[in-house]
Amino acid sequence: MKKFIGIIGLFFLLIVFVLNLLFTASLSSNESISIHSNSFLYIICLIFFSLFVFFITKKVNCYLYKNKSIKTRFFILFFVFIVYVLFTFLWNIFVNPLVVGDQLHVCNLAQAMNRGKVSEFLFNESYAKIPIRNYLKAYPQQITLAFVYFMFFKLLTFDIMEFLRFFNIISNILTIIALYKIAKHLSKDYQINIFRLFSFIFTFVSLLMLSTFVYGDILCMPFALFSVYFIMKYTESKKIKYAILSSVFMMISYMIRMNSLIFIIAIVLYLVINLIKDFKSFKISLLNLFVILLYICVSIFPSKIIETSFFYKYNLTNLPSYPRISYFLMGIEESKRGNGWYNEDISEEALIGSPNIENLYLNKIKDRLIYFSKNINYTFNFFIKKLASMWTENTYSAIKNNNTKNYSFDKYLPILTFYQKAILIMICLCCFIVLIQNRNNLSFDIILLLTIFIGGFVFHLFWEAKSRYIIPYIIILFPIASININALKTKK
Repeated sequence: MKKFIGIIGLFFLLIVFVLNLLFTASLSSNESISIHSNSFLYIICLIFFSLFVFFITKKVNCYLYKNKSIKTRFFILFFVFIVYVLFTFLWNIFVNPLVVGDQLHVCNLAQAMNRGKVSEFLFNESYAKIPIRNYLKAYPQQITLAFVYFMFFKLLTFDIMEFLRFFNIISNILTIIALYKIAKHLSKDYQINIFRLFSFIFTFVSLLMLSTFVYGDILCMPFALFSVYFIMKYTESKKIKYAILSSVFMMISYMIRMNSLIFIIAIVLYLVINLIKDFKSFKISLLNLFVILLYICVSIFPSKIIETSFFYKYNLTNLPSYPRISYFLMGIEESKRGNGWYNEDISEEALIGSPNIENLYLNKIKDRLIYFSKNINYTFNFFIKKLASMWTENTYSAIKNNNTKNYSFDKYLPILTFYQKAILIMICLCCFIVLIQNRNNLSFDIILLLTIFIGGFVFHLFWEAKSRYIIPYIIILFPIASININALKTKK
């Protein structure tokens, strides 16, 4: 199983690597994607800059650990961390983009919960020109996110939606800590270049910029990452407290963002692999089986209870449901935004309550798959363009979501795109070499991180696409890419 996951991971890393060398995608203000081929000179510059960053992070890490004390290294890290946090606060204060679209509906629902005026709010009109009650029945994942925001409002004692960005800033801080904890856990088996890890984190500018985006993308990440860390601690120690902590963190992450299901599936697979590994011990096997059931129940059921309770309390159960398969249909159709991106023509049919909509979508999916099977060249080109629209849009919508009337960051787009593209190329290359070098000695923890990356890659290959959706699957590679090449510790 480990070798199979490793091979699949290598293949997908190679795809991301090659796509970023060959193509660059740009996201317009109306969220449409354009893809162009990179020039030979641009490709050479990307390769040289990636190698330059690799060797600089290697040399600086060696210098710091050979010539500087722990106290000095901590002071440097603390100083950079403080600068990062201060800049993030200033960014949120001065840029301050409008809260619009889905963000606005979720925040308004949280405010209505806080003010006890949900019933009145449900009859407002959404941006999709349907009542909010229909909108929430179509997108029930917004209810649990609004519930989390409602709890934040209770904590703040006021419900000004812009202040929710404060929790995004805290989330970014916790994401940094979680990635460091995961890397330190890996350091029990591998030598980690800590300077390179923090270089990835602090210079991944999109994460900082998107702290202004009042939605679940940034907020869910630290909870998912801490869930990963604590489940690693559980498999190492077999202490149930770590399994409970992991489950609770994932419960919150899943409430905030439904796509955390990819992390849940990867962690359950990881636990199943460990169950098989420990099968000779009946006691440990029983504990592992209990933890699997505990993890699934705690991670998923609370969100479903909140969602169902909301439907019954506000009489939404009889409203037409929005078939989830529409996202799959969007994922395999062309749209004005880009291949596999959100398509209003598809969603509108369900939102207006068209009869037998699920059967209609199923028939369209069937027809589309038949067309794919009969037109192999078209199918190949379709998915190459779809992958490129996500993985080579290297701002990950950070500039598009931060442009305002007062500030336009379009002039920085080429610089940010080049830098983050080069870093992603370096990450893929480092991961590729680490996996090949240690192919016979991969820990289950690395397999877990790789499984999450694979899950995100496959899921968005067929599901509705957006470039910002792939951010968690880039970040999850940071600890692997920070492992020193040709420097494996001997396992005990």
